Amino acid sequence: MKRHESPPTLTHGDKIYFPAAGLCKRDYMTYLAQIGEHLVRHLRHRPVTLVRCPDGVAGRRFYQRHLPPHAPPSLPRREVQGERPLIAIPDVETLLYYGNLGAIEFHAGLHLVQGPQAGCPTALTFDLDPSDPRDFERVRELALCLREVLRGLGLDGVAKTTGASGLQVLVPLEEPLPYAVTRPVVNFVAAYCASRWPDLATTERRVRHRGRRVYVDAPQHGPTRTLIAAYSVRAVEKALVSAPITWAELEYGVSPDAFDLHVVPDRLERVGDWLELAARHPASRVRAIHDALPPPWRQTRVRSV
Repeated sequence: MKRHESPPTLTHGDKIYFPAAGLCKRDYMTYLAQIGEHLVRHLRHRPVTLVRCPDGVAGRRFYQRHLPPHAPPSLPRREVQGERPLIAIPDVETLLYYGNLGAIEFHAGLHLVQGPQAGCPTALTFDLDPSDPRDFERVRELALCLREVLRGLGLDGVAKTTGASGLQVLVPLEEPLPYAVTRPVVNFVAAYCASRWPDLATTERRVRHRGRRVYVDAPQHGPTRTLIAAYSVRAVEKALVSAPITWAELEYGVSPDAFDLHVVPDRLERVGDWLELAARHPASRVRAIHDALPPPWRQTRVRSV
């Protein structure tokens, strides 16, 4: 992995970004320079939304998906008819530009925006969100149950911490598929988990009705939605990172707190990008699962359980 000792684009480097961790903007930008090629791999050719915290995680924050008004003319952008230019991050230089503007979180769409299969997701995605942010153990347990279900369907996934309190499980595809195929499959698997483990999982969107159950956020698998990108830092006090992990690590009780911006660069050097190395599944297998669903499940609406 190509690593940079110091980022080429940096202003106000001594500004404190993560007070509890004692980390400044220079520390954050150095992290982006170190892991940039990996993060960009999960942003390139996708819709991108930033969470900007110009004064660090203790200050104001806002979402941004359109090009900043002051952006230089040479900055990459995505043109969409009838809309202001959208953010595009095709390379590390652009990533560092936005990092220097205070972009801490980088969220990516599930589909590509270029090529013959533009608009089609490249993976099945399952977003597991605990009702109690302190109860990661239930999220961990559900992720292992979800893997059992996927294996029963002839699939497997890659687990990824969110850098917050949840987990995401992705099933990479050999080629993108339309949402009309992938969404019913995701919805069905989510509802199946909620029915098989009713004390552990739910698809109930109303928080007050979830109790202690983990929310399987099937609607998050959609054309207008984004997920935190692998290797993005989260705007939290501990400077935690969204990191792909192994199933063995999950079985042994790994905690999201184990992955911060100090740890992840060396981890990438040692084990590589688990998400990039993961097996990809034939689109024909996912289509076969979709076609075998009972007719009501071929619709994209998710049901609450």
